[in-house]
Amino acid sequence: MQSEQALRKLGEVDREPIEQRLHTQLELRAKGDWRGWLEFAAEDITFDIRGNWAVFPYKRPIHGKKALSEALTTVVQFENLGWVIKDLVIDGDRVALRRIVKVRNHGTGRVVELDVAEFLRFRDGLVVEFTLIADWAALSEPRDA
Repeated sequence: MQSEQALRKLGEVDREPIEQRLHTQLELRAKGDWRGWLEFAAEDITFDIRGNWAVFPYKRPIHGKKALSEALTTVVQFENLGWVIKDLVIDGDRVALRRIVKVRNHGTGRVVELDVAEFLRFRDGLVVEFTLIADWAALSEPRDA
């Protein structure tokens, strides 16, 4: 659980703590630690992944931490092999991030580098809006010969 003091400081929209929090979240997601990542989510979070619905079968945004927790259990077929941040913009309580993510599909074994855009909004130090846009269709294609 986050201390009140830490949340208050983040609520003041200081770039450094937001950036540190973002990197921690990326590391937790890379390890597949969704429970740890959810510690950074507001109870009323809106979570929206845009892309191939065969990968993430929710065609509409997910509202609320409980619903999101249930939905994230469906995203276990990929292994995160690392990422590189290409662009990061922090403007007050909003973050825009572009990164290259290397992932492996456990079903096909295919390894792909994806260009991913993420948009977050923080409130009181917690993520209240999260949108991820990527071309996940490459993961479902057969392995190259």
